[in-house]
Amino acid sequence: MRLLPALLATAVLTAVAAVSAVPASAAAPVACPATFTVLHDDRIGALSVPAGPYTLTVLDASRLSCAEAADRFRQSLEDWDGNLPAPWRLDAATATFTAGPGVGFRIAKAATHSGGGGGQYPATGAHCPGVFSVLHNDRIGTFRIPKGDYTVTLLSIGRLSCAKASDRLAAFLQDFDGRLPGRWQLDAETATFSRGGSPNYGFRIKPAVNPQPGAGGGTVFPAGRRCPGTFRVLHDDHIGALELPAGRYRVTLRPSKRPKCARASRLLTRFLEDPSGSLPQPWRVRASTGTFLGGNGAGFRVKPVGAIA
Repeated sequence: MRLLPALLATAVLTAVAAVSAVPASAAAPVACPATFTVLHDDRIGALSVPAGPYTLTVLDASRLSCAEAADRFRQSLEDWDGNLPAPWRLDAATATFTAGPGVGFRIAKAATHSGGGGGQYPATGAHCPGVFSVLHNDRIGTFRIPKGDYTVTLLSIGRLSCAKASDRLAAFLQDFDGRLPGRWQLDAETATFSRGGSPNYGFRIKPAVNPQPGAGGGTVFPAGRRCPGTFRVLHDDHIGALELPAGRYRVTLRPSKRPKCARASRLLTRFLEDPSGSLPQPWRVRASTGTFLGGNGAGFRVKPVGAIA
């Protein structure tokens, strides 16, 4: 009978150990006091984010503050393709952003604005009216820009106009090798173009949500006509300073649409016969954009298919 107290004591100790091994309950979600304002319709991957105020609820305030959640939401809205940087993930069905157990937040559309200092997107700058329409799949270097409509957002107000930003984007799309001129840089994760890496001089692009081409301020690229088929260079070659590695090339006429596509192909064949770049008058080559200019608006541009498809 003396075994009974010992067995009872062992049972009690086992029960205490089991209770102590149970993890503490997760912290309750906390609603942030101020709303976050989205200034125009947007999207993060499969999650539609219409313009307006949003409430942010952090899953565990001891692991992520409201200010950090608001900044992460802003960064997610800036993301180019909706593939958020690790370890962040988005559950579009519940509008929840997580970066591990208990670390994250969820968003919900609010009826009205509340509080203050909850953040906004765009945080600075201005959302340009209209859209920039890319008529064909294209690239700037290794950065793919599929055919479609895009919004342009300035990084700051007063430093660069919407018209100049659109002109600059068109120039970058014409660039032959993706090496941007004049200290311009491209952040592919956010599709941000900035001069000298400045956070205040430049612009950001993103696929348009509910595009309104008639809103004004829009641009169409290319302004000329892309020729059907491709032009094939059989071996590495050059025309003056323009390097033309072996491969297939797209030919795009300038806005004048002169010469015709067949004539442009014949001219390119003729130009390749003289690698010195001494083209017959009035033709000249602009190597940075792969453009051949013939006077009176005539001309055409070539670009590797590998930099387009």
